[in-house]
Amino acid sequence: MRFHLNPIKVNFPIMDNVRIRFTELFGKSDNVQHFFCPGRVNLIGEHIDYLGGLVMPSAISLGITAVIRPNKTNAITVHSTDFNETIELDLSSLPNSKQNNWCDFVLGVVLHLNQIGIEVGGCELLLDSNLPKGSGLSSSAALEVLCYFMFSCVFGGKEPNRVQMALDCQRIENEFIGVSCGIMDQFAVANGQADKAIVLNCDTLQHEIVPLDLKEYSLLIINTNKPRALAESAYNQRRKECDEALKIISVERPIENLVEATLDDLELISNPIFKKRARHALTEQLRVQKSVGVLNSGSLVEFGNLMNESHQSLRDDFEVSCAELDFVVNELQSSDSCLGARMTGAGFGGCCVALVETKRVHKLSQSLNETYKTRFNRVPEFYDCKPSNGVHIIS
Repeated sequence: MRFHLNPIKVNFPIMDNVRIRFTELFGKSDNVQHFFCPGRVNLIGEHIDYLGGLVMPSAISLGITAVIRPNKTNAITVHSTDFNETIELDLSSLPNSKQNNWCDFVLGVVLHLNQIGIEVGGCELLLDSNLPKGSGLSSSAALEVLCYFMFSCVFGGKEPNRVQMALDCQRIENEFIGVSCGIMDQFAVANGQADKAIVLNCDTLQHEIVPLDLKEYSLLIINTNKPRALAESAYNQRRKECDEALKIISVERPIENLVEATLDDLELISNPIFKKRARHALTEQLRVQKSVGVLNSGSLVEFGNLMNESHQSLRDDFEVSCAELDFVVNELQSSDSCLGARMTGAGFGGCCVALVETKRVHKLSQSLNETYKTRFNRVPEFYDCKPSNGVHIIS
């Protein structure tokens, strides 16, 4: 089925290689369609999404490219270049539970779309990703949203509602995959816009698009390659501590979410740990709110300062950083080519995000690569990104 949407014309250097690979796997690449879904990075608003707070993610120029060709078979034959594996889904006898491999994200979307009346048909499908797995850049959300959008367009004949798509993909990950994620990742990769960020209330889904004109700067994402072994247990512990802080404050002032408290309310908390956790939540919420104003005014310098303050709060009050993250952030913040840097994601490893002068990204990355390897005997990875459009068809 051919259909008219609003394809985004982009110059993808990888597209030629993807088409060649499709031809190698499935024969001539005629009658194919191309789709792309970005990853995302959270710019500010960390560890407050589950407290009723605001987040500010941006879709990024890294992501997953798909080449799809519908056919008259009763199977989806999907190949991932990331895993160098081909899996066939028999549409006449689809399993109703996950199979514990990467194709579960495809399967979960197919089952859901079939349930809501979009009958996914046979096709050949190539998936090519340049998102690093396990880095916190939302490769799983990108795959879910990509498949949902692509199958809706190809077999449903129209683009889905993007907010509903994000909600459905979150539900697929929660209920089918079994991961208790929030809405931010799916929402960001579904609704991102080039040169924009999203301010999202994760409770109400109220959101605002704010300008992110980087001018002569880039988003530099640095993967420390430190395994995040402590992230899950620490996440659960921080949630409990924040819940306790909320209970204490609610005795004097009834509120539903911790971020509804004020800085004066911190005096109600005698436990020093609970007070530090609450202080991060309240000051981080304020930093997101301030970020909206400074980005609307175009002040990248002020936004960089807020990023620096965010990392300090995550390190000292929420205590979710680590030596590797702190080292990278300190090195970046001490460079005159960097406006601001912070850890992003769950913490205890994973990635940092920084605003770095584009023409000096390569030199700064080379220097940081050497100092980091010497200090930790581990090789970091660097990704020079721009704020990008959410999932879309490529013409």
